[in-house]
Amino acid sequence: MLIGLVSCNQSLVFEENREMAHGSWHKDSLVVFNPVIEDTSKVFNLGFSLKHNNDYSYSNLWLFVEVNGPGGHQQTDTMEFFLAEPDGRWLGKGNDKTRVANWLYKPGVKLRQPGAYSFIVHQGMRRDLLEGVLSLSMWIEEADLKENSESN
Repeated sequence: MLIGLVSCNQSLVFEENREMAHGSWHKDSLVVFNPVIEDTSKVFNLGFSLKHNNDYSYSNLWLFVEVNGPGGHQQTDTMEFFLAEPDGRWLGKGNDKTRVANWLYKPGVKLRQPGAYSFIVHQGMRRDLLEGVLSLSMWIEEADLKENSESN
């Protein structure tokens, strides 16, 4: 399980938050992020943050992420993110009412071409409507290469 936290000593190059209407996420509702990356010489960490409340009934969340890059490059990922420990305790930061869980989606990525990227996200759970999902954010930060090389 990868849980990534945005570090204070890393440079945030993109962050955008999308609020969910009525605190729920319908399976047909797409969440779209459109970062523009100009400097392809840098290495990035890409991540998501989910804010939820206690109305969320599951310990995990399945996401489908479609990435469209400049020049027509496309990629689709299916990901499972864990929101709770096996004993039911919520992961992430927050209080008794709301929690924010951060996930490192793609660590150490070099984007091939400069320009506009599109990340289209939809929930892949077996329920049409997920109650208790308040928002989804995407963030991109410059990777700390020193930190990555020490862990290898």
